[in-house]
Amino acid sequence: MKPKKIITISVVVVLLLFVYYSMNAAPLISDEKYTYISGLRWYNTFEEGQRVALEQNKPIFIYFWAIWCTYCEKLHTEVYPNPEINRILKEDYVLVAVDLDTNKKDAARFGATYPPKLVFITPDGEIITEIGGYVPAESLLPVLQNVKAFYQNRISSGGG
Repeated sequence: MKPKKIITISVVVVLLLFVYYSMNAAPLISDEKYTYISGLRWYNTFEEGQRVALEQNKPIFIYFWAIWCTYCEKLHTEVYPNPEINRILKEDYVLVAVDLDTNKKDAARFGATYPPKLVFITPDGEIITEIGGYVPAESLLPVLQNVKAFYQNRISSGGG
């Protein structure tokens, strides 16, 4: 075999191995109902998250993301694993993770065209606040606390 042919075949094999391992090494795991990000269980659809939020009387945090989004990866590895943020998300919110590449219906419903987008809403669908783009942990933490306080005040005043 000629050296040029051997090099070409080697490059193709390396590329195929890279693609194979990249796809199988993805840190996200999803099933029909949930996506698991940063040790948190997120519902895959707004409808399912809303149903649970109505039962539990908690606000909903909708996270619009995509596998190719580098800022989403930063949220997964740097922000959501933050112990205080992780605790608040687990205890005080119903979490919904909408993959923009697969759930076009929920993306269109909330005007999410590019990830990441974070939307905080009441169980009945009223938007409390939203953030377009990446937000570091030190900026997300007060948002989580303020949304929680807003929602608790609304419940205590009868606006549940």
